[in-house]
Amino acid sequence: MAAHGPHRGKRALVLGGGGTYGVVQAAYLLAAFELGFRPDLVIGTSVGALNGAWVAMYPDDPAGLLDVWRRLGSIRVLRWNPVHLATRIARSPRALRDNDIVRGLIDAHVRDLRFEDARLEFAVVATNLTRGRKHLFREGPLAPAIAASTAIPGVFEPVAIDGDLYVDGCITASVDIASALALGATEVLAIDLTPPPGTVQPPRTALGVLAQSFRILTHATTEAMEAIAQSSAAVRVVRPNLAGLSPWRLDVAEPLIQAHLAEARSRLVQVLDPWGRVLVEGAPRERDSGGEQGGPFRAAA
Repeated sequence: MAAHGPHRGKRALVLGGGGTYGVVQAAYLLAAFELGFRPDLVIGTSVGALNGAWVAMYPDDPAGLLDVWRRLGSIRVLRWNPVHLATRIARSPRALRDNDIVRGLIDAHVRDLRFEDARLEFAVVATNLTRGRKHLFREGPLAPAIAASTAIPGVFEPVAIDGDLYVDGCITASVDIASALALGATEVLAIDLTPPPGTVQPPRTALGVLAQSFRILTHATTEAMEAIAQSSAAVRVVRPNLAGLSPWRLDVAEPLIQAHLAEARSRLVQVLDPWGRVLVEGAPRERDSGGEQGGPFRAAA
């Protein structure tokens, strides 16, 4: 269905990384589509690359992405069993576990698909560990690009592609607004899965200090980029409420999905206008001709 309102230009959907928080991101994606948002460009980092691949390949089926998450059931990215970890490190000193969760998703839903097969322009953000810089995958096979983007440093083995080693894109661009602008976006809707530093418990261990420090760095970098980008495009970064959730483990239950879907619908109605366009920060939300907010794409509740 085509939008009846004016289109301001190229719309980008930027999906940040966040491990098992990806199910929350999938709920926000469905809500955005219900409200009429239709991207021309999708950029994904880490779990955002997995979600983004679905959107780029199947833009008419955002609900199907939530079904993918439903089928995952219980997820444990890392088990802190000292014997298991010691055995794993002895066998592969660069990683704490196999990236079997992502590999299973890739085998089930990506297989031999290529970027060129996508119905929407699609890019995957990874970090080139060999050269020390961000890398944007935009062509060729999807599977290795997504594997690289989701390779959490020290947890999963780096991914070798064309002689270089790649790790998680969150290291260089958790929410890659910069690439969206460089690729011509005039509207950007970003879903950031980095919990604001002040919303988590004070760290009690060395690993907790490292994790909190990384959250502070990532959050500050994204906020700075958001502020800069707003001078040249309509940019909104949405940060879901992740209280009570962990990026390392998740039990995908229907009440959880429905709660975040309800939250997403409520929050995104303030971010998108009645035609699914990204609202400039502080701009009033227009009403459609019938006096109701929501526009022609809004799904029946």
